[in-house]
Amino acid sequence: MEVSIFLAKALGLYLVIVGAGMLINGEKFRKMLLPILKDPGMVLFTGFLALIVGIPMVIIHNLWVMDWRVLITILAWLTLIKGAVRMFFPEFVINQSTRFIKKKGLYNGLVAFMLALGALLLYLGYMHH
Repeated sequence: MEVSIFLAKALGLYLVIVGAGMLINGEKFRKMLLPILKDPGMVLFTGFLALIVGIPMVIIHNLWVMDWRVLITILAWLTLIKGAVRMFFPEFVINQSTRFIKKKGLYNGLVAFMLALGALLLYLGYMHH
């Protein structure tokens, strides 16, 4: 359970901080992300980073249980899958990410989701013992 609480706190803080940055600087972030997402080298590099984070999380926290901890497991697997997709299909990532970033509604939906999920994880990590 301690690992679940630690990861809930860490992932919650990450999602809230990044989500808040994306909200506050929305247009600037979108403009900065487009060139990065069009660069195959950066897609590959971010794939490496996602794998570096995702693999240990899956190894440490692969709990398929019927409670809140499954959220951590799902996030761990999604992070690992994100890294693998970036390694195997960089052109697909470039095309889809570019389309996604250009659509303000999808971008704003992602920000809202990140903030809500981050807040939930922080609640679970700090308040739910």
